[in-house]
Amino acid sequence: VAVPVRSRLRVNTAEAAIDAAIGGVGLTKVLSYQVAVAVRSGALQAVLREFEPPPWPVSLVHAGQGLLPVKLRAFLDFAAPRLKERLTQAMW
Repeated sequence: VAVPVRSRLRVNTAEAAIDAAIGGVGLTKVLSYQVAVAVRSGALQAVLREFEPPPWPVSLVHAGQGLLPVKLRAFLDFAAPRLKERLTQAMW
């Protein structure tokens, strides 16, 4: 079933869309990690869950020229497991 939608508000950042949704302006479609805190706190509620897209993969990439700088290796070692944990946590 197709339903035409007319937006009352258009924004160009996820943060603005989330703030508007929390303020009661309407619905927004953003990535789950962007609203995780608001959903867990009860400020926002998931709706139309049957229409959620499948998860997107996330990659950390670098130029790959020569040896990997120690600072970059340290960052990747630090960030990768934390991102994986945060992005795979059950949202609901």
